[in-house]
Amino acid sequence: MSAAVDSKLPPEFRARLLAEIRTYLPAFLHGGASERRDPVGDVSELLNLEAGQLRKVVAVHSCLDERVLALGEALAAGMREPVTSSERPPESSQCVRGPVDWGATVAQRSREGGDASRFVVRSAQRVFDTPANRALAWVLQCLHESARTGLGEAVGAAAAMPANEEISKWPLRIKRLAVAVERARGTSWLRDVRPEMPDARTIQRLRAAGSRFYSVLVADAARVLLELADPSEQVLVEMLCRRYFEPAQTSLLYEVWVALRLARAFEAASGRPRKARLLVRAGECGPYARFDFDDGSEVSLTYQGWPAGLEESRLERAAARHGFSVGLQPDIFIVRSGPEPDIAVLELKASVESSTLAKGLKQLYAYLGDRPLAWKRRPAGWLVAPASSLFSDRAAGDEDDLWMLSAEQVVEAAVGRFAPAASAGA
Repeated sequence: MSAAVDSKLPPEFRARLLAEIRTYLPAFLHGGASERRDPVGDVSELLNLEAGQLRKVVAVHSCLDERVLALGEALAAGMREPVTSSERPPESSQCVRGPVDWGATVAQRSREGGDASRFVVRSAQRVFDTPANRALAWVLQCLHESARTGLGEAVGAAAAMPANEEISKWPLRIKRLAVAVERARGTSWLRDVRPEMPDARTIQRLRAAGSRFYSVLVADAARVLLELADPSEQVLVEMLCRRYFEPAQTSLLYEVWVALRLARAFEAASGRPRKARLLVRAGECGPYARFDFDDGSEVSLTYQGWPAGLEESRLERAAARHGFSVGLQPDIFIVRSGPEPDIAVLELKASVESSTLAKGLKQLYAYLGDRPLAWKRRPAGWLVAPASSLFSDRAAGDEDDLWMLSAEQVVEAAVGRFAPAASAGA
């Protein structure tokens, strides 16, 4: 994967990648197109994300949502006017402080010998442990955890608030939210309220509350957090595009774009739904997509990892002999199993710099030399880069180890080589 954004790539190039990813990624994550329903797992493995990285993306997204930030700004005032209910528990006393429950009074006097000096009164008491406040407590608890995950640190109520001119920086915006949340969590009346995840009925009650703090701000923030607790494919796409792809390197965006294009093309060639990843052994990378064909073959696509079943890495063996570890991590593998097995490794470079493309060719030779028995046909190493005047699109021969082609060519070339002839021509 490229280490930096190529500054010579025009902004329109990045915008085109994002637009296509927004279009296709929901279909890739949709439960009807895979063997199992796990869009979060799909995202983690497609982007080669550690679980903690994705948790941080979700946490940052939840804290920076406009509806959550609006709640944070209103917390100080809202906590001073909580929604309450009233209870009137019976109280036996000689002092009448509140409405007299005459039925209970007569019953008590008959039980206790007719003492006319005692009355049962029911004084109104404010109750804070209501469904609305339980939902509020749950929202605050979730935001406390999200802020800690997003910032990588705990923030107390006494922390210094960021200056207004610094609020444009997202970590400081989260810190400001975290400070407001911690102060709200320390409110005395909230201490006896148990957090409870709101259901549809509770959200409806919040919407009907007379206070805008509850009916709009708490309800909206709760909806955001409920969506992210079990995000749908649409929510994940929006989150990734706003909080992961946008501030990330164009190189990563380019890799995901090519990976999704390949998956879409092979699904069309197969005519069958894409199958999700099935890890061969725990701890190993597996295909992010697999496709069956009528001749009994299967084409699999693996991102950022070597397919299982290949020969041992010579580089890793040499490093282990001297007491350290090292590894090569290609971008994409295309593997066909079945009657005519085949394999190719793709190195993706989102660049129009000759030095970057030369580095890509060197990496490909390293991959081929590391496991020389793996390659069934030539060219086995494909360098994929944006079309430019820097290189010519020319076909490679069976004797060539490497092939350089544009991103616009790679989908057609991959399907033409790896999909069975009848399917590819369908």
